[in-house]
Amino acid sequence: MKKGILYWITGLSGSGKTTIGNRLYYELKQKEENVVLLDGDVLKSIIGEDLGYTESDRRKRAGKYARICKMLTDQGIIVICCTIAMYEEVREWNRKNNKSYVEVFLDVPMEVLIERDQKGMYSQYKDGKINNVAGMDVQVEFPRNSDLILKNDGSKSIRECVAEILNISIEISEDYKRDTDYWNEYYKKMNIGEPSLFAQEVGTMLTPAKNILELGCGNGRDSLYFLGLGLNVVAIDSSDGVIAQLKEKYEENNIYFICDDFVSSSAIFSGQYDYVYSRFTLHAITEEQETEVLHNVYKVLKKNGLFFIEVRSVNDELYGQGEKVGENSYIFDGHFRRFIKMKALVNKMKLIGFEMVSAVEKRGFAPFQGSNPPIIRIIAKR
Repeated sequence: MKKGILYWITGLSGSGKTTIGNRLYYELKQKEENVVLLDGDVLKSIIGEDLGYTESDRRKRAGKYARICKMLTDQGIIVICCTIAMYEEVREWNRKNNKSYVEVFLDVPMEVLIERDQKGMYSQYKDGKINNVAGMDVQVEFPRNSDLILKNDGSKSIRECVAEILNISIEISEDYKRDTDYWNEYYKKMNIGEPSLFAQEVGTMLTPAKNILELGCGNGRDSLYFLGLGLNVVAIDSSDGVIAQLKEKYEENNIYFICDDFVSSSAIFSGQYDYVYSRFTLHAITEEQETEVLHNVYKVLKKNGLFFIEVRSVNDELYGQGEKVGENSYIFDGHFRRFIKMKALVNKMKLIGFEMVSAVEKRGFAPFQGSNPPIIRIIAKR
């Protein structure tokens, strides 16, 4: 599954955002079905009735537009959003949170905009009938890092402008960078086998008929164990090969396997669960992504729901091996690992709102092929 693309078309009123966005929409629609056009004026009428034109309200509205776009791109939709959204922080948020993002700035001289006066805003402002006009009495933070700056002053046709947008090279990344190829090969060689020691311990705390979400289910051995205990199981992993096999062999009424990004999937984190289980997944993502996961888990857990975590520690013998790619983060033996400080993780979870049930670090939790590293286990309550 691929993430969608966000085309963020910005410029002052009258710069041609809607006209160009509309043409881009129909051009893309000839090749792709999953295209959505979001016009700022339409969005404003839907979600902006409680927001005015103060700087604070404008920022809130722009932030809402950005989050709506991300919600759609997370589900594989190609989104064209035409909006002034005059704040650089919003555009930076877009770039950071959308794996495939194209920012187009329509740079049109003010004298041309005033001459066009398409909505009558500039003439009304000049006559003193209105105020709070972006670019006139409201300061605008013009884009600094746009992928394309179009001088839409009439010197180019709409067709030429759209062609330039379509000519931008876009790396359509996977939803996730989770060493997918590595793990597909790894799980090919591995039988389902017995559930992990952690799953067996967790199993003593679970109530049949409750709902559990497993983040990073791997070959599914713990998911199937939870199913056997009478739970309703949703299991997510980025390894498309293993998920396809699990769906074919084991999927039934009370267990569902999903290939998606467990960090930011808006769909998976829209439900409610009694339990969330994360074994050896938090150390497979960056610290920033970890924070996003913790917030998402807190959101989907029911009151008094439990979050079970098993993760590698900075005291692991593998710590420091391979290429360092971040704080406590290394690429070794073909894949990414980030080693966790238990106290820091516990403190972060408490700040989010979790109540600690237990937090232990010791050897003997996950012995494997002759190694027996110290492992962190955390059980937290919503």
